[in-house]
Amino acid sequence: MKLTPLHERLLADILDLGSPYPLVLTGGYAVQAHGLVERFSRDLDVATESPAPMQEIVASLTAGPSARGWRTTHVQTDPLSGRFLVTDPDTGEECEVDVLKEAFWAPPAQTPYGPVLSSTT
Repeated sequence: MKLTPLHERLLADILDLGSPYPLVLTGGYAVQAHGLVERFSRDLDVATESPAPMQEIVASLTAGPSARGWRTTHVQTDPLSGRFLVTDPDTGEECEVDVLKEAFWAPPAQTPYGPVLSSTT
């Protein structure tokens, strides 16, 4: 997969911090992981089946990166989705992170970057 250095570092932190809610990569990078496209994505998208309220998940995912040196800005939270912005304090680079509630129809695919939403239908 082609990840920008910022996205690679941030993804590792988000998946680690989100382990209580088992997160999987979805969106542009998931499509890339399944070999459908070969391009960088502009943001990180993760999904969970966790029954925890989205407000709790997003609060955890914005507090955790801050403790690791990232700057975070909450954008929005709805019952089934959340969005926040993460900034690398050293470079000023920003990345939007979207968190979605999904029903997984198959176990996530395992990749070197972490679990990815399965392409099986």
